[in-house]
Amino acid sequence: MRQNSSAKFAHCFHANHLKNITRFLITLSLLVFVQCGVPKGEFGWTTTKMEEMDILEQHIQTITDYKMMRDDLIFSPTDTIHYVYQFSRNPGLETDFHISLNRYELDFVEIDIKKKRVEPDSLAIRDEFSLLRTGEYLIKIVHEGDTVDEVKFRVLPDEGYTQENLEQELAGDQTDEIIKYSR
Repeated sequence: MRQNSSAKFAHCFHANHLKNITRFLITLSLLVFVQCGVPKGEFGWTTTKMEEMDILEQHIQTITDYKMMRDDLIFSPTDTIHYVYQFSRNPGLETDFHISLNRYELDFVEIDIKKKRVEPDSLAIRDEFSLLRTGEYLIKIVHEGDTVDEVKFRVLPDEGYTQENLEQELAGDQTDEIIKYSR
């Protein structure tokens, strides 16, 4: 009789142990799945007037204060636009990102692309744009062909839009005659 009850106990113990291991493996795989991939982050912005600085000031300047936002972004053509993309968690220090700057023509057209890596001390990507013409722009953070995040902003003249400067911009330096005469 004793052998039978001890066999039952071993069978129940083994079955419960397998259930616990299965639950643990499922939980572990869900955690790994949730943590995989490139994390999203926040965009931060600040501007400077680089043309007003001498060369030494431009090289030693360190930007530390950014306003974290992504809506209603408007800059001046005379601004040097500094941005930071702060990741929510470490995406990997050896991970390559491509930063794509696009300007709206008939659709968004890529005008600049840079390859960047995350700064190890801040887990952020920083860069700047200057001498941008008036118009609507889109910045994309891309990893292995997939867009991680993107944000739109506008560059408007300091004096605002008048009918005259709007017509000048529309006719502007268009070399494509279809675009130039379709406006």
